[in-house]
Amino acid sequence: MNYPNNPNKQNLEAFQGLVELERKERNLKFQQSYFKAYVLSAILPPIGIYYLIKFCFFSNGTDEDIKAGVISLIITIVSLFFSIWFFAVLFKQTTSKIPEKNLDIIKEMITPENQKKYKELFQ
Repeated sequence: MNYPNNPNKQNLEAFQGLVELERKERNLKFQQSYFKAYVLSAILPPIGIYYLIKFCFFSNGTDEDIKAGVISLIITIVSLFFSIWFFAVLFKQTTSKIPEKNLDIIKEMITPENQKKYKELFQ
């Protein structure tokens, strides 16, 4: 018989509601963890390798975890590429302002034979 005020049915619905709430909370926590991994992979490129290993080998092994690990690695590679490119451009700009004559003088100063002469001169 189906009673409208059946306590077992109410308990079962409450339990199902709590399970659903816990599942959604866990998914939200994982999403926040993935977002943190993405941001850190972009800001500090080598950290994406850590998240790849963490999500692919030391987590539940779900498709979402593996996907997050691979995305972290891709973000790391792209961020590393842009960092290297940026510093190469920056270095090129700073050295291009030095006149060629002064650059030749600096090259002469760093040769080992001339370093010995300068060392003797300063002593």
